[in-house]
Amino acid sequence: MSMLPPFVAFAGSLITCWLLVRTCHLHGHLTLDGVQGAQKIHQGAVPRVGGLGLAGGLLLGGALLTHGGPLWWFVVLGALPAFTAGLWEDLTKKVGVRARFLATIFAGALFAELTGYSLHHLDLWPVDVLLGVPAVAVLFTGFAIGGVANAMNIIDGCNGLAAGTAMILLGAFAAIAGIEGDYALLSIVLLSMAGVGGFFLINFPRGYIFLGDAGAYSMGFLIAAFAVALPARHADISPVIGLLVVIYPVSETLYSIVRRMGKGGGAVGQPDRLHLHSLTFKALEGRVADPVLRNSLSSVLLWSLPLISSVMAVLLAWQSPALVLIAAAANLVLYRLAYGLVARKARGQTRPEPRVAPQPAPAPEPAEGHAPEPVMVVEPEMSEPVLQDATR
Repeated sequence: MSMLPPFVAFAGSLITCWLLVRTCHLHGHLTLDGVQGAQKIHQGAVPRVGGLGLAGGLLLGGALLTHGGPLWWFVVLGALPAFTAGLWEDLTKKVGVRARFLATIFAGALFAELTGYSLHHLDLWPVDVLLGVPAVAVLFTGFAIGGVANAMNIIDGCNGLAAGTAMILLGAFAAIAGIEGDYALLSIVLLSMAGVGGFFLINFPRGYIFLGDAGAYSMGFLIAAFAVALPARHADISPVIGLLVVIYPVSETLYSIVRRMGKGGGAVGQPDRLHLHSLTFKALEGRVADPVLRNSLSSVLLWSLPLISSVMAVLLAWQSPALVLIAAAANLVLYRLAYGLVARKARGQTRPEPRVAPQPAPAPEPAEGHAPEPVMVVEPEMSEPVLQDATR
């Protein structure tokens, strides 16, 4: 198996991203991502078209593939709707959340149709009865792939967080494919890792370029497509192993939906600053003064979550679906515990403004022969500091 395609993908992605940064003065009016927005914690305007660099590297490396070439180009064709919708949003900032979500679902369904790989069974009755209907299996696969693509976009909030997470998750799929001896799939997974790695070096730790929606959706699509393809190509692999691999971004998405639903249905698609990475950034405020360093350190800390689930996935890939689902549930609980801990520390970094006790009005001069009456000053009660949702 040649390592030339991954090397070309890495170099192509790295160079293209570097060129996009260096030529920002030419295209910045379209590509810059400002600091306005509840969910944004970066400093200054940054190009958000890292997806172009990622795509460029992957296309160059894919042209040299000797193993898995046909499958790779089916994957590329399937990713086109998600990439196109994301790139249009990156350039115009006018594509709605629903339209982008539908585009990623369509991309997943297209992948299932092109490759014949779908979630047609999960070894869970009676779910398998429904998935036995081909149209249902394709639609369910599209929804699952679209969900993961959007989940990766949601965690793309700190320098290197999404890209680092993607490389960890892709590493799990590479390990499983390698153990199975599936060199075709292993080749395109390594190609994807290398392409993400080229972008990563420009994005982390200083954040010179961002993935943007095109990059995040494409990266999430690749991860989800491999999660579907592995058990479809190898019957001995648990059909739900992909859920365990991607449980960190899925947990972030599910918890965000539940949190926002508490504020009303209209808030579900609205960004806020209460994601785990946002709270981690806030919790580190008292320990790390440099905001850029604090941004990157937040990613380093949070990489532990996908690393745990990925190691568990490699160990449990050939176990029963029930055991894999228990492991996924355990990781969901771990995420919730981490969120609670970080949220408490973040609240501790939010201090109320000091209040000055009102001064009493000057007392009138007492009449001769009378002592002045005492005046009582009552300090207003200070409330416990609360980290407010920036969209509220």
